Amino acid sequence: MAHSIYFMKTVKGVSWFFASLFIGVGLDVIQRLLGKTLSGEEITFFRFFLGTVALLPFLCHRWLKKGFQVTQFWAIHLFRGFLLFSGMVLWCHGLRLVPLSTAIALNYSIPFFTLILSRLLLKEKVNAMRWLTTFIGFLGICIVLKPQSIVLDVRPCIILVSSFLFALLDVFNKKYVCKESMLNMLFYTAFFTCLFSAYPAWKHYWYGFWDNLNLLVLLGVGANLIFYCLLKAFKYMDASALAPFRYCDFFISVLLGFLFFSEKPAPSTYIGFTIIVPCTLFLTHREIKDSKNNR
Repeated sequence: MAHSIYFMKTVKGVSWFFASLFIGVGLDVIQRLLGKTLSGEEITFFRFFLGTVALLPFLCHRWLKKGFQVTQFWAIHLFRGFLLFSGMVLWCHGLRLVPLSTAIALNYSIPFFTLILSRLLLKEKVNAMRWLTTFIGFLGICIVLKPQSIVLDVRPCIILVSSFLFALLDVFNKKYVCKESMLNMLFYTAFFTCLFSAYPAWKHYWYGFWDNLNLLVLLGVGANLIFYCLLKAFKYMDASALAPFRYCDFFISVLLGFLFFSEKPAPSTYIGFTIIVPCTLFLTHREIKDSKNNR
């Protein structure tokens, strides 16, 4: 019985996480398209402004039903908003400088940051198998990236810094998801990120707003969906356990990069594929096997 419950939690956690990956890469495609006419600050502001507006009716409905309530974690939400604003602006700038699949692959530094931060801040137990699986998966990414082609190039560093900020945000999401309602987590994340990006976006005068309104609306809706999926995933599995599955969005980016930007994966992509996918499958197998041993 215990094994069955653990198995279902693992399936639900991984499923929600994969949904967030598909939505996330789709948002990256939109942001790269918007980057042709809008700055990173503008994209970040409109994404989370529209996300905030979309959540207001749900928040008002809850207030009417249960009475007016505010969060008790203002400082935490403020810090999370700052992390997300900083990470998103750097990410949007990075998308314009490197190919989509390369940006996604560079974002795989997040599992390393997440494992370290989860151990330091959440005191999660990170077993040797998780460390090993993440490390081997990263070696596969290195093969795909051909690191010698980006040595001493400053542009990938923008993506790496944003990855660290996203990892720190993931850890804070995990820490407070059980102490705050889902709606509050979504709303205050969007609201404070919008707040931080308002002035930098205003300085750019919003020249391309009306020409890109349809894409901006999709961006705002997707921003809420991806956070909803992530928070649901963290309710079922540890942040460190989900970290290696992040590698799979590279292949989603390869597909969407080809469809939208005519980017074709290099032969090294397929070599990396043969390393990364078995790692994620093996991790799932170990998680289920460990659950049997702990019954």
